[in-house]
Amino acid sequence: MRKYVLCIVVCFNYVISFAQGIQDSVFRIPEVEISEQRLFQKADAGLKQTRVDSLVLLEKINADLSEVLAENTPVYIKNYGRGALSTASFRGTAPSHTQVSWNGININSPMLGMVDFSLIPVNIIDDLTLQHGAASVSEQSGGLGGHISIRNKVDWKNRFSGRYHQGVGSFHTFSEFAQINLGSATVQSKTRAYHFFSKNNYDFLNKHLLPEPEVQRNQNADYGRYGVMQEVYYRPLPQWQLSAKVWWQDAYRSIPTVLTDESSDDSKERINRQDDRTIKAVVNSGFFGDAWTFKFHSGFDFQEVDYVNGYTVNNEENLNVNSGSDMQSWYNQISCQYRFSDKITVDLKGDYNLYDIASYDTAALLGYDVTRQEASVMSAIYYEPFAPLQISVTLRQDWLEKRHTPMIYTFGVNYKPITSQNLVFKGSITRNFRNPSLNDMYWQPGGNPDLKAEKGYTIDGGLHYLLQKKQWSIESQFTGYYSQIDDWIIWLPGLKGPWEPYNLMSVEASGIEMMLKTRWSSGNVRLYLMANYAFTQTVNAGRGLSDVDISEGKQLPFIPIHSGNIFASAAYDGYYINYQHNSYSTRYLLYSNNQSDGLYPYHLNHASMGRRWHVNRFKINVELQVKNLFDEFYRSILNRFMPGRNYMLMVKVAF
Repeated sequence: MRKYVLCIVVCFNYVISFAQGIQDSVFRIPEVEISEQRLFQKADAGLKQTRVDSLVLLEKINADLSEVLAENTPVYIKNYGRGALSTASFRGTAPSHTQVSWNGININSPMLGMVDFSLIPVNIIDDLTLQHGAASVSEQSGGLGGHISIRNKVDWKNRFSGRYHQGVGSFHTFSEFAQINLGSATVQSKTRAYHFFSKNNYDFLNKHLLPEPEVQRNQNADYGRYGVMQEVYYRPLPQWQLSAKVWWQDAYRSIPTVLTDESSDDSKERINRQDDRTIKAVVNSGFFGDAWTFKFHSGFDFQEVDYVNGYTVNNEENLNVNSGSDMQSWYNQISCQYRFSDKITVDLKGDYNLYDIASYDTAALLGYDVTRQEASVMSAIYYEPFAPLQISVTLRQDWLEKRHTPMIYTFGVNYKPITSQNLVFKGSITRNFRNPSLNDMYWQPGGNPDLKAEKGYTIDGGLHYLLQKKQWSIESQFTGYYSQIDDWIIWLPGLKGPWEPYNLMSVEASGIEMMLKTRWSSGNVRLYLMANYAFTQTVNAGRGLSDVDISEGKQLPFIPIHSGNIFASAAYDGYYINYQHNSYSTRYLLYSNNQSDGLYPYHLNHASMGRRWHVNRFKINVELQVKNLFDEFYRSILNRFMPGRNYMLMVKVAF
C-alpha cells in the first residue's frame, strides 16, 4: 500500500489541476442553470442527461450518494439497510449495468461490476450528472442502463474560504466534515476531511417471530467511514489547465443477522463484518483552443475489501469465512475535439485500462488472481444541418484480450420546432454491451470463463422544455424508452451445489421517465419544487429457466413498476423548510410475481428546517432533520426492517 501512496505523492509534485467553479456559500445557494444553449447542443443530440441540483446536494451533504439517487432521481436503489450495501437499478436494469465515474475514471468494482453507493459521501461531490441509456456510450461501454458522473470543480475567484459541519442524531449517529479552499488566479487547493459513525441500534417490530411479533433492537449493525480528499488546480495559461485529485477512504460496517434467525447462544459472540478501503487518484491536462480541444487523464483506483463471518467462544475466533480482495485498476484516456465550423464538430477518444485482481478466502482456501487489459476507441460527429435540427453519431470499439467485442453505436436527433421557444424533441437508438465481471468468470467456486457478453439495444424519445422569466422558471422532461438485452447473466444453483452464472435470459425493459422542476423568488422569498416519476417494466422475454418456470413475461425481482419522488423547499429571511417524499410500488421477490412473495409498497417522508445568519464574516446555519416523518413501517428488502422516525441536528459554519 505504501508504494501506491508514494506514487501518488510523486504525481502531485508534477501535476496540479483544473475544473470549473462552484460557489461555497451557505446563503447564496449555487443553482444549476439551464440555458437555451445548453438545452440545444449538437453533442447532446437525442441524448438525455439529468444534472442533480446543487440545492439538493447541499441539503444532503451529510448523507451518502444512495440517498440522493433514491430521493431525487428516477434511479431505483436497492438498499440492504441503513449504512449497508446499496446498489442501483437504472431503467430497470441490473446493478452492473450502471457505470459510475469519478473525475473521468471508472470506479465500478472490477470483481462485481457494480458500485456500492453507500460508500460515496455526498460531501465530496461538486457536480452529479446522470446519462440515461444511449448517453452513456460516449463515456464508456457497459452502461446498458446508464452512467453516473461524479466530478469536482474549482472556483478561480476564490482566495480563502472554508466550511465546517457537525451533526448528531438518533441511534448514536455522529457526522463531521471540514473543507479549506485557498489559492490565486493560477493555483487553487481544496482539502476535505470527513468522519461518520453510527451504532445504528434502532428498535423495530419483528413480525417474523413466532408465536407473536416482538420489539427488538438492531444489533451488530454499527458502521462508519472516514476519509480525505485533496485537490490541486493549476492554470499556467488561460487555455491550458492541469489538475490532480486524490481521495482516500476507510469504511467499516457490521452486518446484522436476518430477522428470521431465532437462535440464541450466549456462549457465542457473532462476527459478521466488512471493511472497505480505497484510494483513488487522477491527473488531468487540457488545452482549449479556438477550434481544437485536447484532453488527457490518467487515474489509479485501489479497492480493498475484507469480510469475516463466524463467532468467538472464550475469546477464540472460529471463522467460517475470512475473505479478502485487492483490486488495482489503471485508467488512461486521451481525447481530441475539432470544430470545423458552427455546424460540424468531430470528437475522438482513446482508452487503455489495466486491472490486477487478487481474491482469496483463507478459511475455505479458495480464490483467484487475474490480470485483464482493455482498450477502446470512440469517434463521434455532431452536425447541425440547419437551425432546428441537430444530429449526433457515436461509434465505439472495445478490445478485451481473448474475447470478441462488438462495435457499438449511438444515433441521436434533436429537433426544435419553434426557434423562439425552448422546446426540444429528442430521439435516439443505441447498441451497447457489457463484458462479464471478473467474479462472473473466475469466482471460486462457480465462475464461468466461457460466459458471453450481455448485448442489447435501446430506443428512446421524448421532449425537454424550459421557460425562464425574471422571477421564476419551469423545466420539464418526458422520455419513453425500450431496451432489449440478450444473454443477461444470472446466477443459479449449480448441479454440484455452488451457485453458477449463466447466459440464460432475454430481458425487455421499457418505461417512462418524467421530471418537473420550478423555481420562484421575490425579495427574501424563494420557492423550489422538483418531482420525478418513473414507470419501469422489466420482464423476462425469453424462455423459462426450466420446464416448470413461469417467469416469462413477469417483472424481474426487486424492481418496482412505479416509483416517484418530490423535493420542495421554501425560504424566507434566513428561515427555511424542506420536504422530501418518495414512493415505491410492490417489489416482487421471485420471478413468479405472486403477491404473497412481494414487498408491500411504501411511502417515505422527510423534513428539515433551519435558520441561517451572519456573524461578522462567518455564515452560520443550524438545521433539524426529521427522517421518516410519519413513522412508516417498511422494508427495502426481505428480512430487513428499516428504522422509524429519527432525527439529526446539524450545525454548519462557512467563511
